[in-house]
Amino acid sequence: MTTETSRLQQYVEVIQQANQIAANTELDALLDKMLDLIISVTHAEAGTLYLYDANSHELVFKVVHGNAASERLVGLRINANSGVAGRALQCAEPLFIHDVMNDPYWDRATGELTGMQLRTMYCVPLILRGQPVGVVQVFNLPAETCDDPEEVALIQLLCSRLVTEVEKARMLEESQRRTRRQQALVEIISNLTSTLDGKTLLDRIMTHACDLLGVEATSIWLRDSINGDLVLHMAIGEHREQLRAIRVPAGQGIIGHVVTTGETVVVNDVQSDQRFYRNVDDHSGFQTRAILCVPMRAPRIIVGGARGAVEEQVIGGAQALNPTNHRAFSEDDISLFTSLASQAATVIRLARLYEETDKLFTRLIDAITGAIDLKDPYTRGHSQRVSDYSVAIAEELGLSQEDIYRIRISSKLHDVGKIRIPDHILNKPDRLDEAEFSEMRQHPTYGLEFLQQNGLLEIDLLRDSWQALAQHHERLDGHGYPNGLHGNQISLVGRIVAVADVFDAISSNRPYRAAMPIEKVFSILRAGAGTELDATCVEALVRARANGKILTQGERHEDGA
Repeated sequence: MTTETSRLQQYVEVIQQANQIAANTELDALLDKMLDLIISVTHAEAGTLYLYDANSHELVFKVVHGNAASERLVGLRINANSGVAGRALQCAEPLFIHDVMNDPYWDRATGELTGMQLRTMYCVPLILRGQPVGVVQVFNLPAETCDDPEEVALIQLLCSRLVTEVEKARMLEESQRRTRRQQALVEIISNLTSTLDGKTLLDRIMTHACDLLGVEATSIWLRDSINGDLVLHMAIGEHREQLRAIRVPAGQGIIGHVVTTGETVVVNDVQSDQRFYRNVDDHSGFQTRAILCVPMRAPRIIVGGARGAVEEQVIGGAQALNPTNHRAFSEDDISLFTSLASQAATVIRLARLYEETDKLFTRLIDAITGAIDLKDPYTRGHSQRVSDYSVAIAEELGLSQEDIYRIRISSKLHDVGKIRIPDHILNKPDRLDEAEFSEMRQHPTYGLEFLQQNGLLEIDLLRDSWQALAQHHERLDGHGYPNGLHGNQISLVGRIVAVADVFDAISSNRPYRAAMPIEKVFSILRAGAGTELDATCVEALVRARANGKILTQGERHEDGA
């Protein structure tokens, strides 16, 4: 066999091996096998492979072979203009270095391939359609390889063959990452309509951010409306437990700059940025290397005139910290995190609006029930206690949070009809006569009419409240009032409030008798179970009492409640 035939056969075998490697669609595996093949073909002692990061104009160590001590270099980033690799990339031509250690372009600062005595190096830039993709370096090649132009040509051919596959794998990886990100955004947006629990939603959003951006941690900081300090609202990642109640003074740190200016800031080396606020790392033990920080904007409704105006305001900022593999933040990262921060800001604003609305609504309900207490001082606090007892029963029954909330409100209003009962009946210190009792029996009807006449039943939160008002004096045996309902005609809400109402009535002091001992109270309730009261609700109240969820009127006074 001639030398030329042997050389051709070698070329064919190498290309066949390259084709097998090209079948890898996973980027890291492709790069690993690619460098192995190049080292094998050149008979070199070691090699490194970099990929070019266009976002930061840096070369990133991806694979190091032949020197175990230098595995720590993987992920390290160097400026794409520096060193032999940078020079080869700029020249867009392979470089052969005869004496590596004395070459003026050799970057000793990286400590590359420590423990090896470096002699020669062949450095090949990976270029595709005029654009840099990466750099391959092989070290300590045998003399025959260095002096053989056909060997050099084979290396270049091999690199040219594989560079297209590297770019394909990168594009596939990027496409898959974008697909995952789009799917996550769709999921997050759909979740916004599935729950009003702001904490749950924010946890999902920032966990997605951590995963999709490939960072070690994410956090949300909100502006304190009083002094402007930034307060950590939530964090995802390591050391999150050490970050509770952390504050950054107004205007300080990268986060302070972002919230003050409304700018997005990317710093891939925070130690070199004078704005970096080190106190947070000192407190938590977390070591911040790189940061992507975006402002969180939410609409503020300005009430005034015929219509409220909407004004956008920066309520805080979101941070993503330390991309894995020491990569730099990309434009896609910035775009994605900005979108996620916008969703988080919406959640926070909705949660605040919900809290404000709930507070206002609750205070209005309390004002109404307070008016009832003013008319009947002997039962002051009765409406609140019945509400607390009803909620405790509902929790023991395993009702949903939405149902429990409705029961909390509707049970507070159960006696609102007493507003129409004359004071001389409500405040009578003795037992009522038949006529007075007949009038008192109308308070469930009066209460329902109160809701209807004021359009309160049109409010979603009060939609089922009529059941508590109209049915809390009905009995399972049909001997209750005002409508003589029996059995399943009485709603669960009506049954719950009936038990809570009776419990408070006989466990509290009245003008005509003292509060009964708790054992006697339970005896009376259980005696009425199945005829007057719902047995399941009675036992739920007993369990709630045993679990410490129910305090009587007297016990509340002792505790100062």
